[in-house]
Amino acid sequence: MWLVDIDTGGTMTDVVVSGARDLRHFKVETTPHDFTVCFREGLAFAASALQYESTAQFLGHVTQIRWSSTITTNVLAELKGSKVGLLVSSGFEDTLYGQGASPIVDRLVAKAHIVGMRCDAQPGELVATVRRMLEDGARRICVSYKNQYPDHASEKRAKEIIQEQYPDQYLGAVPVLLGSEMAQTVHDTTRTHYSVINAYVHSQLAASLFNAEDVLRTEFNWTGPLLVGHTNGGVARLGKTKAVDTIESGPVFGTFGAAYFARHYRRDAVVALDVGGTTTKASGIRSGSPVYVSSGDLLGIPVRARLPLLKSAAVGGGSIVRRLGPDKVELGPESMGAAPGPACYGLGGENATLTDALLCLGYLDPDKFLGGRRALDRALAREALVTCSKQHTEAIEILAEAVRDKAVERMSELICGIIEAAEFTRADVSLFAFGGNGPMFAALVCEKIGINECWIFALAPVLGAFGSAISRVVHVYERGIVEPHVGQPYANAASLAIMIMLEQAALELRAEGLDPGKAIFEVECKIAESGGVEGSISVGDISLAEGAEEIERKIDAAVRLRIPDPAAGRRIVTAIVTASYVVPAYHPETHAKLGKTKKKVAPSGTRDLYFSGTWLKASVFDWERLATGQIVQGPSIATSDVLTCLVPPGWRLEVDGYRNGRLARNL
Repeated sequence: MWLVDIDTGGTMTDVVVSGARDLRHFKVETTPHDFTVCFREGLAFAASALQYESTAQFLGHVTQIRWSSTITTNVLAELKGSKVGLLVSSGFEDTLYGQGASPIVDRLVAKAHIVGMRCDAQPGELVATVRRMLEDGARRICVSYKNQYPDHASEKRAKEIIQEQYPDQYLGAVPVLLGSEMAQTVHDTTRTHYSVINAYVHSQLAASLFNAEDVLRTEFNWTGPLLVGHTNGGVARLGKTKAVDTIESGPVFGTFGAAYFARHYRRDAVVALDVGGTTTKASGIRSGSPVYVSSGDLLGIPVRARLPLLKSAAVGGGSIVRRLGPDKVELGPESMGAAPGPACYGLGGENATLTDALLCLGYLDPDKFLGGRRALDRALAREALVTCSKQHTEAIEILAEAVRDKAVERMSELICGIIEAAEFTRADVSLFAFGGNGPMFAALVCEKIGINECWIFALAPVLGAFGSAISRVVHVYERGIVEPHVGQPYANAASLAIMIMLEQAALELRAEGLDPGKAIFEVECKIAESGGVEGSISVGDISLAEGAEEIERKIDAAVRLRIPDPAAGRRIVTAIVTASYVVPAYHPETHAKLGKTKKKVAPSGTRDLYFSGTWLKASVFDWERLATGQIVQGPSIATSDVLTCLVPPGWRLEVDGYRNGRLARNL
């Protein structure tokens, strides 16, 4: 039986099909007009490659499908979400409870659609305000009042009034999202931003996910679970997913895939570099686990929440080249995406892109792109660069190298930002490069910033989908803890909430065919002090076999250790239960262990590469045929159907038992 993991990016969609001892991976082009098209095409391509007669027959041998994507991210980045109306406390219409103007004003929500109100506004005033928003085009309403967590009675009252006027059973129903339900935090700005983000992107994400589920059910009669990738590195069913949970889920799974190998290679300080067709992402890995931060931003929108340390730049293979002067080249942020794509695709794209520049430098094989499924036209690439160069008459290769160097500069800035934020020592950092274009740039960015080693993975083009393939099913349950009655210990209120959530988690895991006895339950309590400062209490892992009394004792002991005197101003505001279930997954074994060590192979040919103003003759190697322990000296190129690893002059590539490669400088 198979597990299927699908990672939909801005340009390519990756499909990983894995079993207990086998893993196969494939790529199809993303279809931005309808993501379910590439979802269906990815399944069909995998079915054909695995020699099934049809997609339906293939799915008959699939137990679970997991889908991560950049859909939510793209909606936010391209500002193509739903029109939102927002009710806030009077006097905070511009700041939304922050120190200055909120970046979501006139970006995700029109200033005219933000209305300040009293928390106890009369029903007539509330309904009239919402009606004006709807008549002006708003389709979803958010309510996020100040100081409404954990007790959010005023927000609940507003929601009840609005839904009584616009009930679910009518076509004119109005979805209402409460800040206190979208983000379990005392931080007013975070609750407000999360509610608007969810409202803004929900429709587009839901349409793609439900359409995909309909395709599976109606076209293929498949009844297994479709799970969605979350930013926390786990997967969950649609009913346990908020839109904001999925932001950057694809890149986050790439980080988890890189962390898997960081543990195997015992690298304590790793920067993961994911270079795709549309964007480049960089993230940090410390001691084999992704680095998280307590606050950050979601595409420039500040939030105070636990997020992976992840930075991005709008630079990838499809990034458009602009010539701004004799000595100035700019790259992106606009991208040609998958359609029409770079000029060399021959699909009507006329703008020069990073891919066109790499082709003109000799770094890409025009006949073997995507395993030969698409031929690249070097003449069209050169023509696009000539047009871009305008009146400048230097050789196109000089311009192409300037474009490459601009990409290296942008990627290096990202990596340096991660090194600083993670407080790594640069001399100790290893770079893990992946994505469709990561292996191409790995040595170049290392050379730029002074890192001496970089790892390239055989699974580099689909490392995000691999990270999904080794992920856990994760359900997160959160409950606000309202001030207890006088004399009632804090631990009792928290214990009651936690016990209820544990019972709910067990019930839902059973409904999904999973054994709660084999799940891991992690319990945490968020605490708040005077001034809204938040901290946390980790109760640790809990087993249902411990019984209610023992569980409550553990909770009580942990709470009283951090809150010995509730009257001192420190209080529990949120109880959190994270239920995670390990799904049996494929784990790579070394080829040496499997007895598949090969003899060192000779290059399959040569290719002319342009470096530092001159053409060099480089050896070309087939990545799949490279032997364990083989060393490839630069200038060379190691390629497979979906991978191109550049080994510049002065560098070498050493292949290990996992068929991964370590790029290192010749010292």
